[in-house]
Amino acid sequence: MSRRIPEEVIETVRSSVNIVDIVGQYVQLRKSGKNYFGLCPFHEEKTPSFSVTEEKQIFHCFSCHRGGNVFKFIMEVENMSFPDAVVRVAELGNVQLDKEITQNLSSDNVSESSETTKLKKMYNDAAHLFNHILVNTSMGEQALDYLHKRGLDDAMIEEFNLGYAPSKELLEAFFKEKGLDHQLLRKSGLFVEMQDGSFKERFQNRVLFPIRDPRGETIAFSGRLLLKDDKKPKYLNSPETVIFNKRKVLFNFDKAKSKIRQYKSAILFEGFMDVLAAYRAGVENGLASMGTSLTNEQIYLLERITDRLDICYDGDDPGQHATARALTLLEPLTKMKLGVLHIPEKMDPDEYVKKYGEEKFKQLAQSSHETVIAFYMRYYEQERNLANEADQLAYLADILQQLAKVQSPVERDIYLNQLAKRFGIEKINLESQLQTYVNKLGQNNSKQKNNSNEVLRKDRIVKSKNNQRHIDRVEKAERLLLYRLLHDHSVWLKLREISGFTFVHDVYQTIYMIAEGYFNAYDEYDTARFLDYLEDEALRQILIELALGAYAKETSEEEVDDCIDLIMHQSPLENKIKDIRKQLSDAKRMNNNDLVTDLTVKLVSLLRQQQVEKSTSL
Repeated sequence: MSRRIPEEVIETVRSSVNIVDIVGQYVQLRKSGKNYFGLCPFHEEKTPSFSVTEEKQIFHCFSCHRGGNVFKFIMEVENMSFPDAVVRVAELGNVQLDKEITQNLSSDNVSESSETTKLKKMYNDAAHLFNHILVNTSMGEQALDYLHKRGLDDAMIEEFNLGYAPSKELLEAFFKEKGLDHQLLRKSGLFVEMQDGSFKERFQNRVLFPIRDPRGETIAFSGRLLLKDDKKPKYLNSPETVIFNKRKVLFNFDKAKSKIRQYKSAILFEGFMDVLAAYRAGVENGLASMGTSLTNEQIYLLERITDRLDICYDGDDPGQHATARALTLLEPLTKMKLGVLHIPEKMDPDEYVKKYGEEKFKQLAQSSHETVIAFYMRYYEQERNLANEADQLAYLADILQQLAKVQSPVERDIYLNQLAKRFGIEKINLESQLQTYVNKLGQNNSKQKNNSNEVLRKDRIVKSKNNQRHIDRVEKAERLLLYRLLHDHSVWLKLREISGFTFVHDVYQTIYMIAEGYFNAYDEYDTARFLDYLEDEALRQILIELALGAYAKETSEEEVDDCIDLIMHQSPLENKIKDIRKQLSDAKRMNNNDLVTDLTVKLVSLLRQQQVEKSTSL
């Protein structure tokens, strides 16, 4: 069965969506001039070099040089084929497609050969099996009862496809019935391979939380023991596989990302049950990491879609210590504005929802945001007697060291006033001590910054050398002429009437020839549409560079004629002169006087011809 999508369907999808809206669901974009900029989703960076040009409906990264139209973006960011990308763009842009088209694509097994696809299907099938066992069988009754007692109703269980892995071995027979081979079962991470080569299920007697990728596909599990067993870990995660890297995954990111963009903030919870408790309370921008702290990859995942991250860990002492550790780790790594959601009475979010109800928790999540300094002012009071002068001094030293990191003079002033009033200290004395910490911090930061700048400087030099490519005047003329013939049909028609016209460089000639097929199908040029005609990445890159070039909007007939003359006449002559000069140099080195004389005559003749052509063109 063909996976080809009719051209009219592709065109309908393309013309019905705005690339800014589609890319904006993956990257936090800010408008600057005519274009939009954000952090590149294809490589980690601190300064945005990824741009989207709404006028031409294309994207381009000035660092990694990836670029293309909306379909190419989805193909790259979600690692999918062109037909699948068209369907995905339609889905993201709320464009209705004929059911026959989507059914043809979904029922086609061409892509099923890839190991990645097979593993994702395995996890999807396993998740549905475990959910069925939880919801519909006597084996899952105890686990279902446990989840109900934790406040999760059947709708929530279905929403997150929660499951239960019983003690009974079921998976191996289940997959072998589907014809999956031994090697795939071994690579899946769903089994533990024994010494004799047999399999034992990794998850047994555990409530299972499916871990999904940003598209919502299950790629791993986290299993919580249903019955306490001191010999086994309370939580057990899938091992890393070709589809699962715990450093790059956040629980609930697939469901939360749209809400994070809407609310312009994300909430980091300590555990999966906290995320679910918040979700059922209407707080849907919550996430949890797979470990104790966020990784660089997870931070970057969030930075692309939000400027703010609030930490909402348990309100008890261990939870507050974990919050302090998280802030300490995050502050030097991210530009996101950090904050804390404080749960009173030393509760965790799940306990708070149970005691006070979902509406109260939703209000708490909307109104109890603390700044980092406000959190530390509470945190450093723990286990201290602030009636004691030694504890007071230690407390003030801790707070002022944190306050030294704050850039806003207004924010600093607010907290200095609070401290001065609370402890009856002259504000000027607090400012003096704060300045000491600021100076010390500045010296340390300066050293780190110098080291960092040196690394960046060397990196820029290397990149600059790698990216530098001399473009001579002939190639500049070719690029300009190619831009004109694509954007101005009169230039295209003019070139078609010139017998024997060809570009000097093969890449521009290839694009010129492909353009003929394009203009046979379309009357008007559209960069985003034409990109689909170019399969070679180098050609696509040239077209994007041309689209982003600073060319005048109006076509000058004199400019076009000059480009044609340079390409057809001056360039061949210049190449001949260059070749004769090289031959002459070789002949002189070999003391071949007869050849030197002959080549000199030819060179003089060519130089005269060049002079005549230049004077004629003036």
